[in-house]
Amino acid sequence: MPTNLEEWEQLPESDKQLINILNQVQEEQGYIPHDRLTELAQQAGVPESQLHGLVSFFNFFRSRPAGKHKLSVCYGTACYARGASLINDRLVAELKLEDGEDTSADGFVTVDHVYCVGACSRAPLVVVDGQINGKIKSYQIPLMLGDLRKKG
Repeated sequence: MPTNLEEWEQLPESDKQLINILNQVQEEQGYIPHDRLTELAQQAGVPESQLHGLVSFFNFFRSRPAGKHKLSVCYGTACYARGASLINDRLVAELKLEDGEDTSADGFVTVDHVYCVGACSRAPLVVVDGQINGKIKSYQIPLMLGDLRKKG
C-alpha cells in the first residue's frame, strides 16, 4: 500500500481499487504472477500496462515468488553507517544473486532492504524471518545462512 495517507489520497479512485485487488492477489499467492495481471486487466477493463505500472511502482508488490526465508537488511542511518552495505554485499555473494535478483536460485532465501527497524543501538542488523539479529558482521553471514539451511 502507499506509504502514507497523502500518497493514498492522491491516487485516483480506480487505482485505489486496483491496488486493493493486487494486494489481495499477493496475499493469496505470495506474489502477483504475470498471467494474473493479464486476467485482471481484462476483468477491470484497463490496459495491462497500468497494472504493471502499479506493481513496479510500489515496492511492497512482488512479481516473483519469495523464498522460504526472508532476510531484511536494515539500511537506516545507524545501520548504513555501521556497514549495512557490506552485509548486503556478502549476502548477495553467498547467495550468488545476479543484478536485480532478490531470491536465491533454489528459492530458499529472499533478501530485501528495510529503512529503519527501530533498533539502532543494535546496528547493523538483519531481520531473519521476523527476528532481529543485531551487531552483525559480514563474516557472520555464511553462518547465518548455514543455520537457516539446517532449520529447513
